[in-house]
Amino acid sequence: MKTRIHLSLILLFLIGQNAFAIMERGDYPWNTKLRSFYDQEMTSKFAEIPWLLNLGPTGIRARIYKDKPNRLVVKYVFQDAKSPAKGKVEIEDVIVGANGKRFKTSHRFGRNLPGGGGWDGPMMELAGHLEDSQGKDGVLELMVWPGGEQKLEKVAKIQLRPVGRFSATFPYNCPRSDQMLEELCDFIVMDYESGNWKGANSFGGGPHGDAHQLLALMASGNPKYKRLIKNTMSRYHGKKYDAANGGFRMWRWGFDSILMGEYYTLTKDRKLVAPMKSLAEAMAWGSHNGNGIYTHRSEINIRITGRKPYASIAAISGLQMVGMSLFKAAGVSYDEPLHQNIHQHYLNSSSPSAVNIAYAFGNADKLNDRDIGPRHAIIKLANPKKGLSGKGPGYVCPTGMKDIGEYELVWPTKADPRWKPTDWIAKEADTNVLTEHKGDGIRRVDRSHPKYEEAPEPKKPYKTTGSGRHLAPVGMGAVAHLIGNTDKPTWKYLGEHCANTCALGPGNGFDGHAASNLHGFWSVVGAARSNQPKQLRTYFDYMKTFLILSETHNGGLILQPWGRDRPGCNSDASYGPRVLPTATGAILLALGKKRLQITGASSAGGEVDSGPKSRLGDKPNGRKARKLSAEKQVLLGKSLLMALAELSSANQLKPIPMTISKARSKIWLAKVEGDAKLTFQAMQGDKQASFGLEELTADDHALLSRLVARYRPDDQQAQATAGIYMEVVGDTAVADEYYKKAGPEIQEKLKALFE
Repeated sequence: MKTRIHLSLILLFLIGQNAFAIMERGDYPWNTKLRSFYDQEMTSKFAEIPWLLNLGPTGIRARIYKDKPNRLVVKYVFQDAKSPAKGKVEIEDVIVGANGKRFKTSHRFGRNLPGGGGWDGPMMELAGHLEDSQGKDGVLELMVWPGGEQKLEKVAKIQLRPVGRFSATFPYNCPRSDQMLEELCDFIVMDYESGNWKGANSFGGGPHGDAHQLLALMASGNPKYKRLIKNTMSRYHGKKYDAANGGFRMWRWGFDSILMGEYYTLTKDRKLVAPMKSLAEAMAWGSHNGNGIYTHRSEINIRITGRKPYASIAAISGLQMVGMSLFKAAGVSYDEPLHQNIHQHYLNSSSPSAVNIAYAFGNADKLNDRDIGPRHAIIKLANPKKGLSGKGPGYVCPTGMKDIGEYELVWPTKADPRWKPTDWIAKEADTNVLTEHKGDGIRRVDRSHPKYEEAPEPKKPYKTTGSGRHLAPVGMGAVAHLIGNTDKPTWKYLGEHCANTCALGPGNGFDGHAASNLHGFWSVVGAARSNQPKQLRTYFDYMKTFLILSETHNGGLILQPWGRDRPGCNSDASYGPRVLPTATGAILLALGKKRLQITGASSAGGEVDSGPKSRLGDKPNGRKARKLSAEKQVLLGKSLLMALAELSSANQLKPIPMTISKARSKIWLAKVEGDAKLTFQAMQGDKQASFGLEELTADDHALLSRLVARYRPDDQQAQATAGIYMEVVGDTAVADEYYKKAGPEIQEKLKALFE
């Protein structure tokens, strides 16, 4: 490949022993501009800011060429004091292997490849060597051809931090994951406070960056971020939602509903009830006649302003549905028909093998027969006094198309890619919905013909065998269907189908349209709900590579040139190339905490399970359990009973399914009687039974202690009590998770509790 040199790059400066390279324009994605505050040392030296592969925390950025697909060509080496490769590797050196092993596989370029896109080739092999080295003494031995000269081959020893390996159950019960999670969250907080974006105390990365970072901090469960989260969430107090306002608000609405739903579940912040209600009431106005189809702007704003309709965007509908599921689980108001309508769109996009969503749902803009035409159009009436709503632009005309007279088609035009036969406007006049638009005589027509064939509810679980290329809405569909909807078995089938679709395509996780980390973040939380342990284990082992290779030498994760082959489609290179992947990595690592509903916490409709190990079928890695005297166990029981009684007295107990030794089927704790009896009720029917705490087993006690900890996530004593009970039953891995939530002071005091 010949190098094309910009005149502005002829004069080069040297930094220490290393010169910055002449950067060829090359093919996408290598010539994409990277706007990164934390990479200024590199980006300030090039007229065309390069987007290169980050080789883990080495301080090296590299490129892969199509004629050398199994080699990594060094294009920059950071020269700051934290850069491990400084002075060890030079620009234009070629890395051909590591730790005594040559790279054997070649990188494939582009998307839509057999078996999926994403990582492959030498970077995947390098990730394994990086983990091997950091799991030992930290020394990474790179096999290097200086300046590309094979005959000069040498070994460059790079000293990295020896941080240990990820556990076999990653990201669950994994000390390395816990350490990295805190480091990534610390980076998010540092960036938030730095003012590198919109000013101090603000998140960068656009609407999805703002929400993803805050969700990552919440999901970590680390109390040191509590004040920042609380202060940020207070911005929603008193907020009102008006669908008539302009801008790309529908994205923000979705993220707002999720943030408020999760935070309310964690804290029961009553000041969020009014804004959640306001948003729930506005949501239907944002979609097409309340049918669950969303675009960038609200539907009523489009009609009031006279803007032409835009294609439906499944990811926006998915966000709204997640928010409504969280509202439902939290016991606050939500729009049930709208919720159901979005569910139907997911059904329409599902085949027996996978949930197939691209930019839009399967038949969102069109009939199932894609040649029939779009679902809406804009017309202009010859008589502007006909077909009026009586309320002004944005409202439905009660007479429909009856007696509206002559009209002309304004949109779609032949120049628009959505142009299709439009004879349905006249043929289906009796069933079309007519809406008043801005402009003299301008009306919108929406198809509402009964011959639309909606997919039926599934009668049994799907057997998922395929994946997709746009996984953000699929991952959203997984959590939206599985949060708070255990009363709907068919929703569980569809939710798990979405989850398995994500888990089968880890290589496609960052390859969706526009914002790669929108797809990465939501496919991670979606895949985590997979009910296929082997499939999920393969997924997590693959995603571990993303963390290893994207970790930088100077903080956070960096956006990688994944497998994308469409220039201009990855907006994250501009929005937030550090903060966006950092939030995605953090939410992946936070799955082990099960703090949020989207990361696996059981809601009011969820089930009390035995911990992270139950999802993967692996045994936890834990230390030897300490002993607690019988006398102290009696006192502990009294404390547990008091906490349960307080929850009962405050009417906070909800039908959370659980399994105890005294019942053969799922039950829930309904109330605590005055004589210290625990009354359990069957999940199906009204049958009840009462038991004293002493009649239940140690495993039952541990389960009840975790129930209290869930109801009181910010109560350090409740977290500590759950940890003690888990240690009593021998599960020290889960116990240590609760101890960490309790904080260092309580952990220190607990040492004297055990024998």
